[in-house]
Amino acid sequence: MTTSALTLPVVTIQPTFTEVIYDVQEGLIPYEKLWISCYKASETSVHAKVNAELDDRDRNRVNLTPIQGEIEVSQGVSGDYAVACRPLGIPPTRVVPPVQDYRDQERSSPSRPHRITAFNVSPDLSRFATGYLDGSVFLYPTSPLKSPRHPLIPASVDVTKTKIFSKPHLSGITSLKFFPSSRVLLSSGLDFSLTILSADLPESSSKYGTRVSPVRTMRAHSRAVTDTAIIALGRNVVSSSLDSTIKLWDVSSGEVITSYNTQSAVASISLGDRLPVPPDGEEAVPPTSNDSRELPETSYKVVFCGLESGTFQLFDLGFKKSVYLSPAPTSPSSVTSIAYSQSSNLLATGSSKGLVTIYDTRSLTTPLTSFRRLETSIEDLSFVQNNGAEVSLAVATSDGLPYVASVVPEGPAVSAELVGVDCDSVRNVTVRSEGGKSEVWCTSDDGVVRRYVL
Repeated sequence: MTTSALTLPVVTIQPTFTEVIYDVQEGLIPYEKLWISCYKASETSVHAKVNAELDDRDRNRVNLTPIQGEIEVSQGVSGDYAVACRPLGIPPTRVVPPVQDYRDQERSSPSRPHRITAFNVSPDLSRFATGYLDGSVFLYPTSPLKSPRHPLIPASVDVTKTKIFSKPHLSGITSLKFFPSSRVLLSSGLDFSLTILSADLPESSSKYGTRVSPVRTMRAHSRAVTDTAIIALGRNVVSSSLDSTIKLWDVSSGEVITSYNTQSAVASISLGDRLPVPPDGEEAVPPTSNDSRELPETSYKVVFCGLESGTFQLFDLGFKKSVYLSPAPTSPSSVTSIAYSQSSNLLATGSSKGLVTIYDTRSLTTPLTSFRRLETSIEDLSFVQNNGAEVSLAVATSDGLPYVASVVPEGPAVSAELVGVDCDSVRNVTVRSEGGKSEVWCTSDDGVVRRYVL
């Protein structure tokens, strides 16, 4: 599987290119040079310099004209730019800057940034949460998207004085998930525990900065909890751990309902509805649970587990058993991220060696495709449902080069480079839909939260 992986290219552009374009367009400077680099594994890299200057006829348009290197730059009607590189076979690829970046000056200081280890945006897009290595969690309000002063310049939102603080864990936060209500937050940590936190925002700004204590702490794992998932409205949740188990919890009592043993330590999980045809051929309706703590909705759920052994395992919560274990890869590397899209019957896995593999969940034995860019860890994956039958995958990577790959019906190919991060590892990617558009939220080791609109 590894040897047949396709190699996708990388397009990088000077992180400050949007500021340069703005300065040229506003007449603050007559022109300026920028750099663009294109990479593809096992091929010679292409580095180019381009000149940013006003168009001779359209004074609202800034042209990027190559003056060194074999690249081409085009500008779309929406003002964004696309880069192509013939020597590396790179077609025009969008370079997409964020529309907003959120900075807590106490956590994102350039001289001493706090690495964001976990992140989530509420379903109603009203708030987001960040987790850190010291076991702290911060809750912030989001800002509405407004018409920008320039289509490429992100609005910088200072959230330093609008946060709510909690310290629910003794050490690093590994996962944050909002309940469907957007008013409750599930956290997990390296300290073997899970907690339930209130995610209410205060009605007045004077109450920001208050400390919130966990409503409930749940302990049963014997090693670090690596990931979580919420079932229905949240009376049941699922957790995974390096102790080679996944556990189904009753939130109201904080007790474990069922524990499942996995083939090896679990690095990541993804929850969804049962497959149309279970992989082992069973079609029977699962038996009704005798445990009143277990929600009826739970019996329809499955959990995909990304394992440190390099395989993935599928558990059916209704039948209460493992129903599939993928074959061991020839070059094992931990499945650091896994994402299940039940609407498109797709499963994506990402490895610590940069490999992304796509499966049709109706036939898990043979991958649809696999690809990589650089051999750097895949930190997080999230499906993007585009218009019609188009499906893409947002990819967060430890090399600080997040991107969106088209998957179905054409692909794999890089459809957008998410730019703005300057060499800092991107650990989290979350996709939300708003107003018919897909939003991609990323966090990186510089302590900044970036919001993109595709």
